[in-house]
Amino acid sequence: MYDLLIIGAGPAGANLARLIGDDPNNLYKTVIVDKRALDQPSDYRRIKSCGGLLSPDAQHMLAELDLSLPSYIMDSPQFFKVRTLDFDNQIERDYRRLYYNIDREKFDRHLFSLISKRVEKIPNTIVKTIDPMDGYWEIELVQDNKSYKIQARCIVGADGANSFTRRKIISSSRKAKYFSIQKSYEATQKLPYFIGVFDSDITDYYSWMIQKKDSILLGTALPCTEKNPHLKFDLLKQKVNAYLGLNLEVEHAVEGAFIERTFHPNDLLFTHFTKTPNGEKLPLALIGEASGAASPTSAEGISYALKTSLYFYRALTQSSRHNYKHILAGYERRCHVIRNNIAFKTVKSPGMYHPKIRGLVMRTGFTAINKKLQASSPLHLSQTSCGFYKKRTFP
Repeated sequence: MYDLLIIGAGPAGANLARLIGDDPNNLYKTVIVDKRALDQPSDYRRIKSCGGLLSPDAQHMLAELDLSLPSYIMDSPQFFKVRTLDFDNQIERDYRRLYYNIDREKFDRHLFSLISKRVEKIPNTIVKTIDPMDGYWEIELVQDNKSYKIQARCIVGADGANSFTRRKIISSSRKAKYFSIQKSYEATQKLPYFIGVFDSDITDYYSWMIQKKDSILLGTALPCTEKNPHLKFDLLKQKVNAYLGLNLEVEHAVEGAFIERTFHPNDLLFTHFTKTPNGEKLPLALIGEASGAASPTSAEGISYALKTSLYFYRALTQSSRHNYKHILAGYERRCHVIRNNIAFKTVKSPGMYHPKIRGLVMRTGFTAINKKLQASSPLHLSQTSCGFYKKRTFP
């Protein structure tokens, strides 16, 4: 019998397991399960579809957790601005942003490697069923086509957007509203910046381009209701090829993943109790994207993953042992700051995703890099009271 079962070993689950394992006063027998073979150098069967950028918020959380990144995790190039292409309004702007360009698979494996041996790790394993019993959860696991069952007093769901744990335990739980398609191409020119693309003909969210050494990632976030996702992606590729003069043809890989986009703070779910036939309440905590914690403006989730895992750990260590009602109440209370943060970003969202409002904001040059280009530049400059924005012939 385990005290805690953590399902999912991404940044949220791995960080929680690391914190619990490193605690000299830890009283909880803990196990962490993940479908990826994170104990191996690589697992090409299951790769997390991610742009691999660490935002300033994620960097702040790494500092708070005293976590450093080994050099082999860093990717190239490292860039210091975002190039924003608004195809709806035919405007291009540059903005200063400091992201760390990383290899996401290596990042996840690094965090997994930091988990102490005092926490049992079960990689390359699928959670098949989760059933409430009298006083504990019973979980069926499948590894190498062999199934077996384990028991745990409390489950921590850290299995990302469209969480299986959340949907399996809470029948009324909502599903993810967006998914991503991301393809890797041979780089035909250098892109020393992160490119964000807004085009309502493709999606009501956004698309992106990121260079990774000799490859370029092109991706888009589409509603799960989209009936022709590959046609939308082909349209995106056609437009960026034409506008940027690229030749994205030699395809290396195709990836996909669900994306959490929380439109209202009430959509967040951090804790839940399931009542058993004998009246007991079995505890469930959700951390990271499984709770809905992700930026509604950028879909950034690593900072929230690290933050929610830290909040749950603090609630765990500041409560009496096995008092899960008190533990989950403490975790819920700490997560109020996340609800407020996402509520604020939801208010900001129309400034990015309503085409007319976004057009007004970009034309003002608010927070943009205002610079005069050389006279020989092929770009036409339209001057505003706040600076310049570049104009090309948009597709």
